[in-house]
Amino acid sequence: MNIDFSRIELFTDVAHTTCNICDLRTQFADVIYNMGNGIEAHALALKIYNSDGATFYEDRELMLIEQYSKLCSPSFIDAIGRIMKQTPKTNDNGNNTQLHPKQL
Repeated sequence: MNIDFSRIELFTDVAHTTCNICDLRTQFADVIYNMGNGIEAHALALKIYNSDGATFYEDRELMLIEQYSKLCSPSFIDAIGRIMKQTPKTNDNGNNTQLHPKQL
């Protein structure tokens, strides 16, 4: 799944009526770097920090992103939750073209 940590939509109110688009690469990478454990956390922190636009994250990395997002603000937890509920839609070439909400 691709995530662009330079353009995370954070709601500024609990009613989700107002939001800001925020570049959270440095802040989230710092959370992982300071609160994470092991080489996986180190590698993920650097990957997020050095990312440029939408970056592909493997399933294991997505699991760690969800885990570490829970150390952050409720608005960030919600933002990551919304991102994780999206699945990539692929075109005939197998390339991700856009994200669509998961069908329940």
